[in-house]
Amino acid sequence: MNAPVKLNAHLWARHPDDWYVEPEWVSERLFAVERFRGTVLDPACGTGRIVRAAQMAGLHAWGEDIVVRSPDCARVSNFLIERVGANNVISNPPFKHAEAFVTRALEVAMDKVAMLLPSAWVHGDERSRWLESTPLRRVLFITPRPSMPPGPVIEAGIKAGGGTSDFAWFIWHQNFDGKPELGWSRRKP
Repeated sequence: MNAPVKLNAHLWARHPDDWYVEPEWVSERLFAVERFRGTVLDPACGTGRIVRAAQMAGLHAWGEDIVVRSPDCARVSNFLIERVGANNVISNPPFKHAEAFVTRALEVAMDKVAMLLPSAWVHGDERSRWLESTPLRRVLFITPRPSMPPGPVIEAGIKAGGGTSDFAWFIWHQNFDGKPELGWSRRKP
């Protein structure tokens, strides 16, 4: 594994696979505020936190990734090109491939897609127009800001500090036609 490289007191070097680890509470709160039925696939499962939170919520969940980093990842898989299927696709995708992950998830999920992304991901004329063409149902802003360091930081046992970036769960419902709702996913309800 690559050792984490600290750039200064608050920044880490970018991970080459865009692998960043969300705090466990972020996924646990998603399942507390949004109802999912059936199976859950996390195609960028990293340390498996989303998979475990889905299982704790009583769902049949499994993870896949381009590199197996956890026993919660069932197999090595490139979600963007391999044939998969699930009722729901829920993930903290590599940010540089977020739009491709959303597009692919909407192709394979039978019910819902939930992606953990920087809140600013919605900005930009082209992306905003694309989002309007999708069945985006809800955006849940996460508070307080979660700290999401690169995976090697967590593997090294370094405690993540306070977050400085805004994140949200973007949730699509297949066949939804309307304007998305805005809400919050709070660490303490």
